[in-house]
Amino acid sequence: MPRKHTQSPPSSTRQVVDAITDVTSVKKSTTNTAIQHYDSAPDLRSIIENINERKKRKFDEGDIYNTDIIKEMFAVLSRDQAARFDELQTTISCLKEQNVKLTQSVEMMSSKYDEFLSRISQLESDRRTDKKYIELLEDKIEYSERKSRSTGIEIRNIPKKTGETKHDLFNLINGVAKIADVDVNPECIKDIYRIKSRDSSHPIMVELTTVLLKEKILNNLKSYNKTKRPGEKLNTGNLGFRGPTKPVYVSEALTTKTQKLFYLARTFQQQYKYLFCWTSHGVIYLRKEENAPHIKILSEKDIENLRKLE
Repeated sequence: MPRKHTQSPPSSTRQVVDAITDVTSVKKSTTNTAIQHYDSAPDLRSIIENINERKKRKFDEGDIYNTDIIKEMFAVLSRDQAARFDELQTTISCLKEQNVKLTQSVEMMSSKYDEFLSRISQLESDRRTDKKYIELLEDKIEYSERKSRSTGIEIRNIPKKTGETKHDLFNLINGVAKIADVDVNPECIKDIYRIKSRDSSHPIMVELTTVLLKEKILNNLKSYNKTKRPGEKLNTGNLGFRGPTKPVYVSEALTTKTQKLFYLARTFQQQYKYLFCWTSHGVIYLRKEENAPHIKILSEKDIENLRKLE
């Protein structure tokens, strides 16, 4: 396919074409007219030699040096990329190994977690069972302790005498029994002693021989106090103590658990204006008004339920 030129041919080439055109025109003119002679024909060879030939540019030494530098740069870059690729491959392998270990660890932790949940569930079940059993044992101990104190009375707020003996304590109890109009002799008392307390009162504990005797003393003292005005109820002056009189309180002996519950019941009585709070046979009772029904208090939960109703 002939190549199309967008630019005009070189000037030397145009001279050649013009010369050839002149020769052709001369030949044509000789055929029609007489032949004309010229001194000499145009020197085509010299004209053609004047045409500049296009030659390829040869690389000099500088170009070869630059090529070597570029090749070396590509080689260094290739080695660097290869090293980085190897490092990346090593890192990926390490990550895969760590991922496998992490997966195994998670699976092991999941298994341990399920095992712990099972153990916790079993421990919770055992705890509930043990709690019920402990409550049962506490009730049995409370019942046994209450039975052991069923014949005991507690006398509070009597001053302690220096060098006090059991005989001195018996005389005090005998004085209380006389005010209650009850005859008490040494054979009616199993034991008598003081117990330690947070304050300096040190209540007196009396263990009688029968429950009937205990009930008779308590009931008679209750009747005695009802007939007296507040300042004339049983006090230290009735028992022969000199100085300012102090009220003396006599009640049945309570267990440690019942004593705590009785304290909470009396606190509740004062807060909510209940008229009566007492114990009978080791059981605590509350009554809000004179003719209101009595309320049995067996645990702290009973007091909390009363608070919700108020």
